[in-house]
Parts: sequence; structure tokens; C-alpha cells
Amino acid sequence: MKITGIDIGEYRQFKNIKFDFTYPADHPKAGQPLEKVCFIGQSGTGKTTLLNVIWDFFQVFVDSYHRVALDNIPVKDEAYITFEEIKVHAIYDEQKITLDYDELKDILDHLDLDAKSKYANLGYHWLKGLGIYNSLKDQEKTKKLCLYIKDSISREANAFLFDQKDHPQTFSDFVKTDIQVEKEKIAYEQRIDEAGSKKAISLGDLQSLSIWQYLLKEIIEYDETTVTKIKNIVQNTSKNKFQEELQKWLQSDPRHELAEKCLNPILNKFFLELETNAGNVPITLRTAGGIKIDSSYLSTGTRQLLATAIPLYKFDTTDTVILFDEPERSLFPDIQQELVKYYTSLAPEAQFFFATHSPFVASAFEPCERFILYFDENGEVKCKSGVAPIGDDPNDILSEDFGLNELMLDEGLAAYEEYRNLGVAVRNETDPVRKNELITKRAKLGDNYKF
Repeated sequence: MKITGIDIGEYRQFKNIKFDFTYPADHPKAGQPLEKVCFIGQSGTGKTTLLNVIWDFFQVFVDSYHRVALDNIPVKDEAYITFEEIKVHAIYDEQKITLDYDELKDILDHLDLDAKSKYANLGYHWLKGLGIYNSLKDQEKTKKLCLYIKDSISREANAFLFDQKDHPQTFSDFVKTDIQVEKEKIAYEQRIDEAGSKKAISLGDLQSLSIWQYLLKEIIEYDETTVTKIKNIVQNTSKNKFQEELQKWLQSDPRHELAEKCLNPILNKFFLELETNAGNVPITLRTAGGIKIDSSYLSTGTRQLLATAIPLYKFDTTDTVILFDEPERSLFPDIQQELVKYYTSLAPEAQFFFATHSPFVASAFEPCERFILYFDENGEVKCKSGVAPIGDDPNDILSEDFGLNELMLDEGLAAYEEYRNLGVAVRNETDPVRKNELITKRAKLGDNYKF
């Protein structure tokens, strides 16, 4: 799936505005869907709203076959209300799709009772009834249509940084029969498999524990079997083979792959790395010197990186649309500069939509990939393309694309005015002693402010 455009009539802060998410005619990829999109704009211009519109599109795309089949498109359902004034254009299975409220109603109006009953069993492939979707390959069952990574994602790091088993919820959790344990195990596996099979997943709303258990399933299972495995090695392995067998088991820890291919490339910039020794906690970090770090002391920025990188790496994101709200939160500029390259490397076949306030993040996009939202003189939101070239100085991004006429505060502007006035004074001064004093003062001011 790739999103190729959004047409908005009157919706919240938008009025009669269109977004074309394809490469322009003079681009080598002309006409193809943009691989990544960056929404820039001051607060209130609708960056997050646009992410939510795309998210609503996937809610309808995945779920509407039920509503169509049951003649039940609810008036108060926000995802459906969205499409009363909005059309979303996409490419799915090499076919163009336009989804709006009229489209849904038109489908419904042309279905007889038998057709409606068939729709109820089509799954998210309700489009098959339109002749758009042709077939479902077994390997596609794991693919995600959309991941929405919200700005509060760092809060969900507790799902994998702490051992949830340390805190039984009820008295019955302390003593259970074998049958109870087995039933709970089956229910647990069904729950996380169902969570992991969802086509559209939102992270950051503190309702994703089952998703995290699914993502870390291999690590959790490895930890649960480690004690038994080591016991078997001790009991059934000769002394001269013991160390070799033990090392084989330790090297099979799935954390090694997660560390090497996903987390350590970005954690190394913090002089941190993933702890790869088995334990009760799925994710533990250590310093470059090997000292384990208590998870409760990890910074918000570090938590955010962990909570965003793991899903992008673990999920099958082939042709997935990834929505990312403010990826720069709590991160130093040197890390912000690496974010877009890092995230797109984890999901190279996905289409990304970022909403950001960071010029460091914005500089990683081509001008045609930047969509700059702004208020016109009537308070209506308008949009224009970026100007500064990809990789440009963040100061140029701020002035050219963010539209900041001045990059200095009042104190800096006053200092620059003084710097200019001193230059005039130096040229007009005839007294050599006084002239040297002015030159010295101007030079010091210039050094301080890099004028």
C-alpha cells in the first residue's frame, strides 16, 4: 500500500486543499508515490491531523467490509465521519484506490442480500468484491498495512524494560493447577497472535501490551527455556563438550540479532549497547564498558528509540505506511540528524509520513517530500513545497522552509546592530587610540556571536 494523495473539502482547520504525494514530473521517479513525506508547520496547522486522516483511512480500509455488509456505517464513528469531506488516494496491489464516504455508500447500494453476506466473510479484502484485489499469498498474512507511532511512544517502553511477572495481580496468581497454567498459556498465545496479526497497529496509547509480547516472543520464549536447557547441558554433556554446547546456546539468544541489526547502530551513539545475556527482562542496556544500566534510569529519548526501532525491525513492513509523530522528542540534535536514515533503513520498503518541528529531521528530505503548512492572512491553512535542498544546513531549513525571518532572539539582533554600528564608527574615527578601542570591541562582539 502507498498513499498517493489526500483531497480535503472542509475539515477542521483545512478548507479546499489537495496534497499530491507523488514525485513531480522533473524527478527521476516522476509519478511514483513518495517514499517519505515530511509535514512541517507551526502548532495548529494540522500536521498530526493529517497523520490521523491517513490512520482513519486504514481503519475504514480494514474494517468497513463489516459495516458495508451489515448496512451499518455509523454516523458517530470518527473514522467514517472523516471521509464525508475527505478523499484518500492510494495504490494497493498495483491498483489505484480512492476512498470516501460516497464510495462506501455506493458499494452498499449496489449489493443484494446474498452479496452482503459474502462481504461479511471477506476480511479486509472487501475490495476483492470490486475486482480490485486478486489474491492473498500466505506470506502476506504477516505484512502490516499501517503502523502509527505516536508522540507518546516512550511510555510504552515499560512493556519490555521491566519484568511484568514480578507483580501478580490477584491472590490466585500465586497458586495454580497445571490445567489452569496450560489454559492461561493457550489463551496468552492466542491473544498475542491475534494482536500481532492486526493489519493496522497504533503504538503510544498504552493499549499495546499484547503487541509488545508478540514482538518479543522469541526473546521471552528463549528466557523461559534457558534454565531447563542449561540443566540438560550440565546433565547430558561431557566435560570436554560442556563449554562448547553452553556457548552455542548462549549465542542462539535472539537478542544478538536484535542488537547487531537493529538497536546497537543507534545506541552506540549514546555509548550504550543491548545486553545480550539472558535474564528476566526482555531488554536491558549496558554501557560500552559492560556495566548494566537499571532501566528506571534510562532517558526518555533512549526509551523512545527502543520503542520505535523494535517494531520497525520486527514487523514485516513491505509496502507498509508508517506514520511517525515528532520523532525528535527528547533527542539531541546529533541523533536527530540520523533519525530518518536510521528508521528508513529498518523498513526500507515502507512509505513514511513524519510530522516534525525539527530542522535536523526536515533536512533529510528532498524539497518535494516536504509539505509546509502555514496560515494565510485569513487564518486558513495552506501548503507549499520545500525549497532548501536535501542535507542543507538546518539554519537554511529554518529560514527557507520553516519561514523564520530571524534566527536570533532580540538580544542577538541588538548585538548585531551594535556590531554594524561599530563598523561605521571605526571607519569614521580619526583618533588612532579610540579607533583601536572600537576595533577591539567590535572584534570581541564578533567572536562571541560568530558575526
